[in-house]
Amino acid sequence: MSAYMLRKRIFTVLFLVVLFGYSGINALHGYPAWLDAVEDTWKDQEAEQGPVPDADRLSELVADLDAGIVENMYHRMDFIETYSYLQVLLDKREVNNFSYIKDEKGFLHYASFFREDDEKIPEYARRVKRLQDCVADRGTKVIFFVTPGKYIKGESVLRRGLPVNDPDTVVDELLFYLNRFGVETIDGRMFFPNDELSGEEAFFRTDHHWTIPAAFYASQVFVEEVKARFGDDWDPGHYYMDRANYDSVVYRRGMFGSMGRKTGANFCDVEDFEAYWPKFTRHYERESMGINDEMEELSGDTTEALMDVGILSKGEDIYSDSQYFLYLDGIRPYEKIINTDNPEGYKVCAIRDSYFSPMIVFMMPMWGELHAIWSLEESDRLDIEDFVKDNEFDYIIVEIYPYNINEESFRFFEEDEAEIR
Repeated sequence: MSAYMLRKRIFTVLFLVVLFGYSGINALHGYPAWLDAVEDTWKDQEAEQGPVPDADRLSELVADLDAGIVENMYHRMDFIETYSYLQVLLDKREVNNFSYIKDEKGFLHYASFFREDDEKIPEYARRVKRLQDCVADRGTKVIFFVTPGKYIKGESVLRRGLPVNDPDTVVDELLFYLNRFGVETIDGRMFFPNDELSGEEAFFRTDHHWTIPAAFYASQVFVEEVKARFGDDWDPGHYYMDRANYDSVVYRRGMFGSMGRKTGANFCDVEDFEAYWPKFTRHYERESMGINDEMEELSGDTTEALMDVGILSKGEDIYSDSQYFLYLDGIRPYEKIINTDNPEGYKVCAIRDSYFSPMIVFMMPMWGELHAIWSLEESDRLDIEDFVKDNEFDYIIVEIYPYNINEESFRFFEEDEAEIR
């Protein structure tokens, strides 16, 4: 046997030992979480469809098992950080086969070489119109609010050839039909960036969300738009929407968002987190749906009932949770909040995603009662259409993040009750 062939065999043996050795360690480390993921999916399927699995159910189980293996890989973040460091050494601006790209200012964006046309966008608009028609006799006002996206033409500078996922065309088409059908719309893209907040100040580098100052500014815009369109002055004394009535605290290197946790801190670095704390005191009673559809209750002032202060003091693990979850835990499938200092105030229903959470905290002092439903939630206990039909509200707000414009976000009023032209 030649020395060359001997070296190849030695390398092959070492490679297989390392591969199977790590696989064994990984299985011992992660198998409880894998089994839990599969078991939860199996129970949900069994409750909905019976005990006999079909091909689709088996595919879902395999997908959940695969996701469980990836998420619970032994020293997963060490692998991600090593990979991201190599990307930096190679001066690359993309990771994970163009899952994310980085602009010249260090902001992460979703990447896409092409976007498939969604032929159901007119239908999404019709569903919102059907919702509006359903509550019109009760005097309920319906507002459709689309938030801005992180990619801003003319301000987000990308290396030539990087394929950014720009949702503006989809947003424009949806707003066209909504306006045609007579639904009041607020286009958040029109207000960012502005004289107070640049694009860099309005969005996190490592997360898809906007910053807390941007969410507060959006709340100010929203209140002004409601007054201009409906004549309702939610904040007649301009007290709750006065920036001077909030303390600003900047937590240095206190934010590492969901996009950053997918790419690694070596690729995008940790960033600062600015939080707004109300100087005034208001009291609330809050019921929210948590894990396994269990209801949790909180009461107290803003920081006790509406803010998870503990998220800011969870130690040095930057990979655990986003500090954006300070406000309403980021997102819950369902929230009911009563302003005990103003129980007779406006009764509001919000069909929303996580972008709206800080805005709820900022606008809640002006409302009496809020019911908020996560538009992407698939809980058996929540049916948006039935909920709207069974309750009366002063306002229904349908809020959506541009990248969430899809079938899953509009699972309500799907049946034609009247032809809309």
